[in-house]
Amino acid sequence: MQLWDTHMHCCYSGDSEAEPDDMIKTAMDKGLSGIIFTDHLDWDYEAEPGLFDLDLPAYTDEMNMIAANINNYTGFHVGVGIELGLQPHLAQRHHKLLEEYSFDQVIGSTHVVGGVDPYYDTFYEGRSAKEAYELYFQEVLANIRAFDAFDTLGHLDYVSRYGMRHYGSDEGACRYEDFAPLLDEILLWLIHHGKSLEVNTGSFRGNDAATDPNPSYRILSRYFALGGRSITLGADAHKPEHVGLCFSSVAAKLKEIGFTEITYYLKRTPYTYPIL
Repeated sequence: MQLWDTHMHCCYSGDSEAEPDDMIKTAMDKGLSGIIFTDHLDWDYEAEPGLFDLDLPAYTDEMNMIAANINNYTGFHVGVGIELGLQPHLAQRHHKLLEEYSFDQVIGSTHVVGGVDPYYDTFYEGRSAKEAYELYFQEVLANIRAFDAFDTLGHLDYVSRYGMRHYGSDEGACRYEDFAPLLDEILLWLIHHGKSLEVNTGSFRGNDAATDPNPSYRILSRYFALGGRSITLGADAHKPEHVGLCFSSVAAKLKEIGFTEITYYLKRTPYTYPIL
């Protein structure tokens, strides 16, 4: 089966030490058809200031050179993208960035709510899981309304990854029914604006108990029922061993839901391949 990993990080991201060549070699060894590097750019990241201030000139220069060498001489394809950490007040700054730099794929992700990343337990303190998750989804909606120049929405229920760690797997489970109106509003916005919804397998990283990607299969089923068909697939890998994580099993589940193809972007143009 043709598979692309369109969400991965290397040493240009503040939370990865992976060498690009190692990520590429692993993807090739796993039989993937292509990958897209999407290193983090999270301006105004208050928890660790500057951690995700991507060195754009160095990143784009080196990664485009690596991509050209691979793409010109092999049947494998490397794309150069970016993962933007969305916050409403950064919208104009992000627009300006995309006028100055060219990327293959732009992921729009919500990592910060009111200055706090749900990765940290402080986000959940004094809140029930329902209160914390609702606050997160409200921020996702505010972000996409403020900035629509991304291609795919990253890990929609990212908050549940770390919410389950904080509350436990039962209390911390993110159930579609608990947030249906808000999630439907997000999903319909994506559909009406021609955006993709990312299926992110990073939830399986180091978690043997995980049963769903981000977003969950229930949310993905609802997206399909609402008319959503465009999905991207990414492992959110920060190490070579996580490239293409659980792709075959997740693709099989996506096919059960009714999806027939997966999208990837090159030069901001969508392309698809079938789920076999």
